[in-house]
Amino acid sequence: MIRLCCAGGINSYKVYKVKSYKVKIKRNSGAAMLISVVFFLFISLAIIAGLVTPTVREFKNASVNLNSKKSYFLSESGVEDAHYRLKNGITIGSSENITLDGNTVTTTISDSGYNEKTISALGNVLNFQRKNKVKLNAGTGVAFNYGIQSGLGGFVIGNATVNGNVYSNGNITGTNGTIITGSAFVAGTSGVIDDVNVGQNGTGDAWAHIVKNSTIAGNLYCQVEDNNNKSCDTSKSNPVDPVAIDMPITQEMIDKWKADAELGETINGDYTVSSTSTLGPKKITGNLAIDANLTITGTIYVVGNITTSNNAKVSLSSSYGATGGIIVMDGRATLSNNVVFSGSGNSNSFVLLITTSTCPSGCSGSNAVEILNNVGAVLVNAQSGTVHLHNNVELNEVVGNTINIENGAVINYLSGLANSNFSSGPSGGWNIKSWKEVE
Repeated sequence: MIRLCCAGGINSYKVYKVKSYKVKIKRNSGAAMLISVVFFLFISLAIIAGLVTPTVREFKNASVNLNSKKSYFLSESGVEDAHYRLKNGITIGSSENITLDGNTVTTTISDSGYNEKTISALGNVLNFQRKNKVKLNAGTGVAFNYGIQSGLGGFVIGNATVNGNVYSNGNITGTNGTIITGSAFVAGTSGVIDDVNVGQNGTGDAWAHIVKNSTIAGNLYCQVEDNNNKSCDTSKSNPVDPVAIDMPITQEMIDKWKADAELGETINGDYTVSSTSTLGPKKITGNLAIDANLTITGTIYVVGNITTSNNAKVSLSSSYGATGGIIVMDGRATLSNNVVFSGSGNSNSFVLLITTSTCPSGCSGSNAVEILNNVGAVLVNAQSGTVHLHNNVELNEVVGNTINIENGAVINYLSGLANSNFSSGPSGGWNIKSWKEVE
């Protein structure tokens, strides 16, 4: 209460009442704010967790899926590597380990039946494992993968041309002008390529322990080089040098071809084709002389020697279709005077002339096969003996323990020979029967 004076006199005053105000402080407002913040935080965390958890899960699933696929493709790589080696006669053990990008595939090869093999490959990437299994059976082809393939005897080539690849378990020795249009390989820790022009147009590799006096269009893989157009690339490892490979025809094939020929009539003693004739299946216990046109109607087995002359033509019956025909012998072959070999008329049909002769060993210097004077297209195999090619010879493919090529010869490798089919005999390669994932 307030008293005011003097307006009506000294004793006069008015009394005014003043209301009293009290300020109330809400002591629980900070706690509510804190609760709101915490509540908002939990809501935010819940939303973030809801968004992040599926993302992390999907990332983990993607990682698992990626590693699983890597394992699968690693397994397939193991199978393909083993199949390639078997198909091409490259040495491979019953169990092999291959490491790619730090991960390992274990490949196992086993015989699972008559003329049948099984390849199993287990890929492992960060303990994610996938397994493929392939069954292979004996096909009907002989795999000729090189224009020239020679054994430990190697080959000597003059001023001649090989249109294709060359693989030799022995040295390759050329002379000025020697040309190999594909790649050249020499096996072993002492293998030599000497004085050869390898490849053309930037492709065609040379691979041997020693390479000298040569011009290489592609890569030069060697450990020792001398007087080449480029230096050695020594990066090859496991193996450092090419490995020796098996010949394309097995004894099993030869035995089967001989047996097929013996299903027909056997001619005792020598036999001469003196006029246009057909022949086969037939076994001849003596020598065979081809002096006139001959049509082959079945596998021919000659125990003795074979000679040709007088521009004779040797061809397969049209019944062979896309398959090839066989002439197998134990003696020597001398092919001359413009003899021409041809298939059935189909581009995939060939005549394979094969001898088991080891000549010149024990043959007074005579070679297992002598080919001269414009002899036409034929596949020649003397993988236990020596093949001597004279001038102006043109062949599709040559195999011999030793091969000697003189000036002017030409070897034209045909890619179809990698799967050349023949009308009789067992398989020369391994074909895929089934392929599936088993784990």
